[in-house]
Amino acid sequence: MKNIYSIVLVLITLSFASCEDEINVIPYDGLTDEQLFQNINGFEAATKGVYSEFRESGYYGGGIGLLGGPDILADNLLLNPQGRTTQQELFEWRNTAVDEAFGLYERGYRIISRANRILDNIENLDNGDAKDNYEAEAKAVRALAHFDIARTYCKIPTQSADANNSLGIYYAMAYQPTEMPRRVGTTVSGVYQKIITDLLEAKAKIATDNGIGRLNKTAVNAILSRVYLYMGNDDKVIEVANELVAPVASKANFGKVWLDEYDANILFKILITEQDEVAIGTTYSQTGSNGEIRSEYVVSYELFQLYTDNDIRKSTSIETGVFDEDIYNQVSKYLGRATGNKNVVHAKYIRMEEVLLNKAEAYANKGMGTEARAALDLIRNERYTSYTGGETGTALKEAIQLERRLELAFEGDRFYTLKRLGKDITRSAIHGEYADGTGTPANKTALLANDFRWQLPIPQGAIDANTSLTNEDQNPGY
Repeated sequence: MKNIYSIVLVLITLSFASCEDEINVIPYDGLTDEQLFQNINGFEAATKGVYSEFRESGYYGGGIGLLGGPDILADNLLLNPQGRTTQQELFEWRNTAVDEAFGLYERGYRIISRANRILDNIENLDNGDAKDNYEAEAKAVRALAHFDIARTYCKIPTQSADANNSLGIYYAMAYQPTEMPRRVGTTVSGVYQKIITDLLEAKAKIATDNGIGRLNKTAVNAILSRVYLYMGNDDKVIEVANELVAPVASKANFGKVWLDEYDANILFKILITEQDEVAIGTTYSQTGSNGEIRSEYVVSYELFQLYTDNDIRKSTSIETGVFDEDIYNQVSKYLGRATGNKNVVHAKYIRMEEVLLNKAEAYANKGMGTEARAALDLIRNERYTSYTGGETGTALKEAIQLERRLELAFEGDRFYTLKRLGKDITRSAIHGEYADGTGTPANKTALLANDFRWQLPIPQGAIDANTSLTNEDQNPGY
């Protein structure tokens, strides 16, 4: 079938004026490339326009994207029948090309198109640090968006023996609104190599500090650690992770991360202000005027049981509360800041804790248990009042994956972790939505590792826009 890149390019061509509305610097509505990209101010405005897209549906805005989608698809959450039951099709793995609930595909290519407009005009700037930095930011964003699309709609390199040679996505290297590219002929391996090339070129030129909510050298290294892990390149995971110097949020500060009162451990976040009016937390729940929280999705009873009472994450990631006289275990990472609108907080794309977990996993894969435990214990020391530790071999690998699940719950990691490890999704057939495990269990409890639905369908809107594509361009099974 057909690829969404074409429809996104058409949409960008027709609606770039609205893009400029979101830049919040100078009203560039309707400007041509020649008008927009003639000086630093134009490149600055266009770059802010790229980042604004991360606050929209498909990434961290309304609708389902990276914020809630991966946890809804996996086993960290349970649909609450007392909520609005939004995205039930996604939770039950019934989403199709027509009803494709995960909005990342179009949003990702929209971001890529904006980044490519910057790169296509970069030679308008004089040589120097500013030019290098705008070019590097655009390449880093382009790589990040392609990576997120690829891991959602394609196989992940470590997922199965045939993954690297399986169907990839079109990697857009220029802004070409009339092009109608095909997926056929692309491979997962080829896409990931282009992602790495963009990230390494960005790393060489990007500034060490671009301000809050923008990529910098530290963020690029962090993203590289994630991409290399997905590729199974343990040596590179360790190499780039060792270049990073950032703290783990302490026991005292971990809860403050979710109130936007501590961010030293956050390596890249999506800036969301009160003025943006983007309440990302409504993906999980809504807080009423009486303070009661109605959850769309509650914490699965199995996950809740994994948090021990001496784990600071139990009280700072989850809130056990009453709604309509029933008690639920609710996701609390997105309830909002101490003051201001409910459910409005910055979106955390990657934290230092994930980088350490990536490094621990890579060391464990190489049989380097001492080094793996050292990375893992940097996190465990700041989460538990006490723990046993000292694991080796298989037990150590299991301990790393347990901490990954507990640490990164509700942050868009779980589905991709199970996918890249080639594991099944298994949900309880007996436990329901209430805090004590009673209630209505999930009616879909298992997604086997070899199921076609691990690769989400290419949306029908994209299929309808590109007359050059055939059934071979859609993911098998849809």
